[in-house]
Amino acid sequence: MMVAQEVLALSRRWLLVALRERLSLLFSVLQPAVWLVFFAGALGGAVDPRVVGTGDYIAFAVPGVIAFTVVGNGVTAAMPLLFDKETGYLDKLLSMPIRRSSLILSRFLFQTGMNAAQTLVILLVALALGVRPESGPLGVPAILAVTALLTLALTSAAMALACAVPSHGTFFAITGFVSLPLLFMSNAFVPLSAMPAWMEAVARVNPLTYAIEAIRLLVLRGWSGDVPLSLAALVVACVLLLAVGAWQFARQTSERIA
Repeated sequence: MMVAQEVLALSRRWLLVALRERLSLLFSVLQPAVWLVFFAGALGGAVDPRVVGTGDYIAFAVPGVIAFTVVGNGVTAAMPLLFDKETGYLDKLLSMPIRRSSLILSRFLFQTGMNAAQTLVILLVALALGVRPESGPLGVPAILAVTALLTLALTSAAMALACAVPSHGTFFAITGFVSLPLLFMSNAFVPLSAMPAWMEAVARVNPLTYAIEAIRLLVLRGWSGDVPLSLAALVVACVLLLAVGAWQFARQTSERIA
């Protein structure tokens, strides 16, 4: 009960911060839908259906747009922790009688809610554009669950980086350098079979690939037997990245307390 109270209280802080910037919050929720309409709509006529395996490129691109959204939000999820560290507010939080794990869990909870809202907007816009997920209405909670797992993995990695770097300038330099290669070295907008051999090899160890594959199967093929395999690979990536993030956060906070 105490942990739940701590997590909810800290999550309320993140929510209040977001609500103070209502216009920014509105654009953050709607921006992925704009990407889907313009990016996927523009490329749809230039993509060979035989390469992507479907004549509906918008349906093919929906998982990629969701992944792109989660990548961007994974970076922004670590920013409050980074600025709290630089301003000294993190030290005040650590001096309070709360568990350090509550700080991470509250951020995960808030970010998962934000990503879920954006994912629902993307799915609604895709529905308006004629996309009909083969998994039916029950596929929506499954897609949200995959999105939550990917959020956990990327937020853990970003928070580990935020703890390790000396300043926000270094953080933004690294994430700016890594974010787009991370996205494009996956099957977000092209299938693995269309990639060069070296890029396909990189994509196969990229957690985004398995999250995108699971969502794409739910959208294009329904409850395919390959969905559990993609989910299993994503869970393994989540566990590894969460372990790294928790270790780095514990190490950083222990040093600050000392």
